This record gives sequence, C-alpha cells and structure tokens, in this order.
Amino acid sequence: MSQSPGQRSLATGLVVALVVLGLSVIGPFRWMTDALLFHPEAGQDRDPSALGIPFVERPLVTEDGVAIQSWWMPRAESAPRLGVTIVTFHGNGGTMSGRLEWCALVHRMGASVLAVEDRGYGNSEGTPSEEGLALDARAGLLEARRLAAELGERVVVHGRSLGGAVAIGLAASEEVDGLIAESTFTSLGDMAAGTGIPLARQLVAYDFDSEQKIGSVGAPVLLVHGDADEVVPYVMGERLRDAAQTAGLAVSFLSVPAGEHNSTWTQAGDAYLSLLESWLRELGSSDGPG
Repeated sequence: MSQSPGQRSLATGLVVALVVLGLSVIGPFRWMTDALLFHPEAGQDRDPSALGIPFVERPLVTEDGVAIQSWWMPRAESAPRLGVTIVTFHGNGGTMSGRLEWCALVHRMGASVLAVEDRGYGNSEGTPSEEGLALDARAGLLEARRLAAELGERVVVHGRSLGGAVAIGLAASEEVDGLIAESTFTSLGDMAAGTGIPLARQLVAYDFDSEQKIGSVGAPVLLVHGDADEVVPYVMGERLRDAAQTAGLAVSFLSVPAGEHNSTWTQAGDAYLSLLESWLRELGSSDGPG
C-alpha cells in the first residue's frame, strides 16, 4: 500500500536515524530520533462532518500543561447500541483526520468514539515524545471516562502502529475495559535491531516496549496484524499475542492474509468486521469477552 508523505514508515525513519547516529558518537540523540520517528502535520484537511458524523470539539489539557485537540463522536441514536466508548490514537504520521474512515466504521456499528490528536500534530500544541504521547493518552482516557459514564458505556482504547504502542502503554498503567492494537511492534529497540545496523538497539532514544507492558494490561485484548506487513514484521504481532497469553489475558488475534501495515482493516473484509463487532458487543455486555 502506498503511503502519503505524512505517513512515512516507522522502519524508514529508524533506518535513517540509526545510519546517521551510527556515524556519530553513540548515545541517545533524542532530537534526531524525534525528527525521524515523528512526522507531524499541522492542521487537518477535514473533520468528522465530512463523513456525516456529528461531533464535538473537546479541547484537552495534559498534566504537563499542553493543550491538545480531540473529537468526540457520541453514538448515533439510530445506530445499534454496543455499549462502548473507543479512545483511538493514530500512528507516527498524518493526523486524526486521516483515520476518520475507521472512526466512521465503528461509529456505524454503534460505538461512541473519542479521537485524540497527539501533541505536535494537527491543531495540538507541543512536541511529540514517548513521555508526551503517554500524557496525551491519559488526558484522552480521563475525558473518555467522563463521557462514557454519562452514556453508561465501557471504555476501550485503540491504536494502530505507533498508536497501538501508545494504547498498550496506557492500558498497562490505567484501568480500561478493553484494548485493541493493530499492526503494532514489540518495541522500538526490536525495530531498530531488525535494521541490521551494529549497535542499533543502543542508539534508540525511546522504548515503547509493548511486549513488556502488555502483560500488565488488566482487560481483554484484540490484536490485528497482517502477514505481509511491510513496516512491522508479522512475528512482532505474534509475540505480542504470546506475551498477553502468557500473562493470562483473554486475547483475540486476527491474522490478515496478505495484510499490509495500514490496510489490514480493509483487506480483511468481513473477517475483520465480524470479529470487531462481536468483540465490542460482548465487551459492552456485563461480562465482556472471555
């Protein structure tokens, strides 16, 4: 699948960063890692109304005082009731306006959605970092809890690629009712090591250690990964599944044949739709997926 300039691959950024760093003194050159890992775009070219979704702007302020943007899309009265509010985080490129089709999909299913814009992206202030994205995610979760409580809904966190790592970290440190991670890596160190560059793992300034964190999640987990992922190796999805299972979590794993990094949810077709809807519906019930 071709990517827009704002969706440059995580792997490409790591390779470039590590080559440059490898020619310099070994150390956590965070400024350079930031520039090559995060690819923020300013503003948005559309909002949920472009897809016919009623929404409300929900400005948020993080614990470190950064003002970030979010879009609240409450369940439509005409839609089935799934009983869940989904907090969603996008990847390292683009903005949340590029993820609206997925938001529309789950909104039609009957979910409420809170799309959180990372710091430095879209109309959010600040500069992205691992610590900063974690604070953004927590601000989104706190808002989602308030909104979900008003509707009597449970809270699910969702992310794709880097957003999946953010969602896993959030679910490992905060109480949530469910976690969905798509096309997500085990850790940035593992991604760096996969480049084959000597000492690559030591040159990465951030961890995003999803494989270690996922065992601390106290909720059902849904993982999706394509076996033709050109950015994050498929085996990393399997390792996340295995780590969650080893921790005794209720794990559902959808392997998408020929699935690529950004398009598993469209390539899988009915298999994705039916699993996602049934998983969310069961989670919205009193017992949840078991």
